Amino acid sequence: MKKVIITETQYDLISKSLISEAVGVPEFVMDSAEKLYGIVSAFLKKIDKKQDEYKLKTNVNLPIGDEVLRTLKLSVHTEELAGYKGKVEIASMGVSYAFKFDRGILMQINETSSEIELNVNFVTSSEWEPKDLYDRFVRDEVNTISVMAHELKHRFDRLKKKVELVGGTADYQAYSKGMSFGIPVIEEFMRNSYFIQNAENLVRPTEIATRMIKKGITRDEFYEFITNDIVYDELKEIKNFSFEHLISGLKSQMGRCDELLKFVGLKPKTMSIEKKIEEVLIIVYVNIVNAKMEAFDNYFFDHYDMMVQQMGPLVKMFMEQAPNQEEKEKIRDKYIRYVIKYEGREIDFFKDECEKFNYIATKVMKKISKVYSLLPEEDKTQTNESILDWDLHQKMMEKKYGKRPIENTYNFKK
Repeated sequence: MKKVIITETQYDLISKSLISEAVGVPEFVMDSAEKLYGIVSAFLKKIDKKQDEYKLKTNVNLPIGDEVLRTLKLSVHTEELAGYKGKVEIASMGVSYAFKFDRGILMQINETSSEIELNVNFVTSSEWEPKDLYDRFVRDEVNTISVMAHELKHRFDRLKKKVELVGGTADYQAYSKGMSFGIPVIEEFMRNSYFIQNAENLVRPTEIATRMIKKGITRDEFYEFITNDIVYDELKEIKNFSFEHLISGLKSQMGRCDELLKFVGLKPKTMSIEKKIEEVLIIVYVNIVNAKMEAFDNYFFDHYDMMVQQMGPLVKMFMEQAPNQEEKEKIRDKYIRYVIKYEGREIDFFKDECEKFNYIATKVMKKISKVYSLLPEEDKTQTNESILDWDLHQKMMEKKYGKRPIENTYNFKK
């Protein structure tokens, strides 16, 4: 067996890379996030006209792990909301990617291009000015760079996971496309459902690690940092979101429940509180199932499937059956059984989801705590000093390390 000799610097770099991969933070992602932040902020700074959309396509060099993104397609959207009087805010950022359902292997094939499509969506009042976009984007540099790292990690995950089941994509998209019921505790439930999706859990360590490194957090400061981070706080809330909390919230927001029931044509005045809650949960469940199926069919169906949907048996009479059609239909039937398995016992769905909140949030909190290993060891080197003024040196040491207590017993084991 051959021995390979490496330098101390090479060892440190290799160790850092392995640690980063172990905690789910690809090498170079933080540097690339900073580059991406610089490109987007420079583009926003040049905007001098009010438009609904601004676009940029440019060559980039954004390494993430063993992947390199070479092209950036940036879309900046502005949305004036009626009645909104606040400052310009970033509503969302996201990366788009292409995929298709492959009939041969009956799975989703993700694109493998070195391109990243980044969307930044601003919400504005009618009085907004172009410079407000740049001002908002750079208002909190550390947090915005951490979001850039979050989005780069999403793109990285898709590049690495070239083949997957389309059902997972549909589940994720169903919660991210927007579903509002006008009841605060239900909105809280929906946000929690989105937040704990696997696609989001995979990028959390990268987002938090970026904030940690950018803020220069030391190992001594880590506990205070992590327990006050916005993601960690969110996970704590999700962990504590119980079924009892959901029901209690619905009881305290019964007026909103009545409005939803009336909106779908029901008569809340004839119902008990328990019946109202049951009907509200059924409505929410039905809409979640419908959203998942809509997303699934959108990704799953091709031209032949569309023809079958529209013309039924006539297609088989006049068109040659597409490859693996029967197997493909079985996949859709299986997904339907999966998403609708709580039909008739919808309350059990919410009980199980709340238990899932606790389990997954706890698991992710443990995972993100591992970013501690990315922090450098405290400097333990010894310095040989020439003390020129003893008294001043002692005062400086007291200020730096605190006053050392005077003891009268040995405090170590012999």
